[in-house]
Amino acid sequence: MKWILAATMGWSGHASAQGPGEIHGQVFDAEGQAVEFAVVRAGQGGAFATGVSTDAAGRFVLKPLPAGTYDLTVQYMGHNTREIAGVRVDPGLITRLEAIKLSNELGTVTVERTRWEEPLIRPDDPSRMVITPAQIQRNAVRKEPVRMIASLTPGVTKSRNGDELYFRGSRAGSMAYYVDGVKVTGTNPGVSSDAISRISVYTGGLPAGYGDVTGGVVAIETKSYFELYRQRNR
Repeated sequence: MKWILAATMGWSGHASAQGPGEIHGQVFDAEGQAVEFAVVRAGQGGAFATGVSTDAAGRFVLKPLPAGTYDLTVQYMGHNTREIAGVRVDPGLITRLEAIKLSNELGTVTVERTRWEEPLIRPDDPSRMVITPAQIQRNAVRKEPVRMIASLTPGVTKSRNGDELYFRGSRAGSMAYYVDGVKVTGTNPGVSSDAISRISVYTGGLPAGYGDVTGGVVAIETKSYFELYRQRNR
């Protein structure tokens, strides 16, 4: 429990240094028309975080949001409620959702639940590739995080006789690991794959926070309390 708390505190400090993030989206009805005045709420672990109404074009912006994972609820009178779980917000970045469609079933209003799928590459951060929880679970070498990272990231290779990673031909020692925002030394991050939530791999155009690295960066985020709770209660 102490380890989880320390990891969470480390990530929070890193996030605050880069500012909060945002969630952007657009809501449509079954006919493809924009829905105005739909209510969009974001929460964590059942606790309300923030909420807004859509504009005339069906668009909404949820901000400011501290880095973390949020569950969204979209409601509009006479339409089915949409719940989107696991929407990831990163510090200083915009999470853009695909079009949200609300169905309208006569005589009954139900809740439609889906889970957000994180894109591998984000338009506002093209130098970063994200290894999602689903990819980690499906990977045959997930018990070896360093090997897994190399197998999933183009341009990144693992040394034959060790755990060093080479980014696009860069020399040894030119990359760095960050675990929950804290830089760790060595050629192995030392985090069990079961404790990893997602991995961000930067192969170029590094953010200012990683300015002392010339090769690449592997930023590992460990599972939050809510993710561990859901995992144990499946």
